[in-house]
Amino acid sequence: MSTQKLPWDIKQQILWIVRGYERTRREYNRQRAEILNIGGDHFTEYIDDRGRKCRAALPGSKNASRTAENIALKLAGLENSQSFRQMRAVEHARAKIGAGMPEGLADALRDAIMMNCMNGRKYPFERLYLSGISRSDFYRIRDVFFREIAEEVGLI
Repeated sequence: MSTQKLPWDIKQQILWIVRGYERTRREYNRQRAEILNIGGDHFTEYIDDRGRKCRAALPGSKNASRTAENIALKLAGLENSQSFRQMRAVEHARAKIGAGMPEGLADALRDAIMMNCMNGRKYPFERLYLSGISRSDFYRIRDVFFREIAEEVGLI
């Protein structure tokens, strides 16, 4: 791991990746559930003129299908997309925060770094009330967090 500072533009890209983490995670879970629920159903849903949800049976196919294989391929495509690789990079880097520290302090540090990334003006170090960590240590750990994300995503 290099001790050289990250360029400002890369730090800003990482910051926006971290800020979009929750939205990306929700979208990932929605798309994953949608893929897994497709299955071999032979019906479609629609809303009738009274506003009720209805199902209509579709004619069956005489060909053999490979439903499980198709689902696995769609899931693999979802996992390999750029936004979801970025989401995984944030999760991996977040899990490494506070390694070797007591669990309570590590959890508080993880939450503090995420809050600081979401809104640094509202949650500067002074308002996070972390005991046992100095200001310089906090920002050094945050920079390591940024560097790990940048390396996994391939920005450096």
